[in-house]
Formats: sequence, C-alpha cells, structure tokens
Amino acid sequence: MMNFILMLIAMIVVFLASVPTIIGNTLRKLYRKEKIKEYFKTVALGFDQVGGSILYGQEDWTVSSWTFYLWRKSEGINLSAYYFMRFINTLFMDQKHCEDSFYGEAQKQNFKPEWM
Repeated sequence: MMNFILMLIAMIVVFLASVPTIIGNTLRKLYRKEKIKEYFKTVALGFDQVGGSILYGQEDWTVSSWTFYLWRKSEGINLSAYYFMRFINTLFMDQKHCEDSFYGEAQKQNFKPEWM
C-alpha cells in the first residue's frame, strides 16, 4: 500500500512540475528563436515512455512499440492489443506506426524476439 501511495504522490509532483517546465522551456526556445520541434518530439517521447511504464511496466519501451510486441507475440490472438494498436495507428495517421516504432526501438536496444 505504501508503494502505491508513493507512486501517486510522485505522479502528482511530476505532473505539477512538468506543466510549468514545458511552458517555460517553450517560451525560452521561442525567445531565443530556437527550433522547438525537436523539444516537443522529446517531450512527447518522454510522456510515451511514462505511458509504457504505467500501462505495461516497461520503462524502456513506448506504448506504441510494446502494444505491437504484445500483438505480434500472441500471433494475432490478443485482440485488445490489436484494437489498441489500430487506435494508435489511426491517431498517428500511419498504419505502420506501432510496427515501425517497435522495430526502431528493438534495434536501439539490441532486442531480438523469436520471430525476427
């Protein structure tokens, strides 16, 4: 129970600290006339990895890549992973987003599942 309470406190603190930090960094980058596209991409990837930690307990994987892994590992039987993967792909307007994400991360982490 104590771990759960600590996790909730950590999530609240991170959320409360991240909003002003993101706003401040965005304003700073705009003021310095720096490109903010890479910053937003990095922030989005960070949130995606936090999502992977929360949903799947996989801190090094994004939601997209691990969802594809679960679907592929089950040989198409895991319908919840399949429909969630389709939702993510539709959200990104790319029918291979999850697959591309998985293979990109697997290559970076030198991860070889049995079907590769």
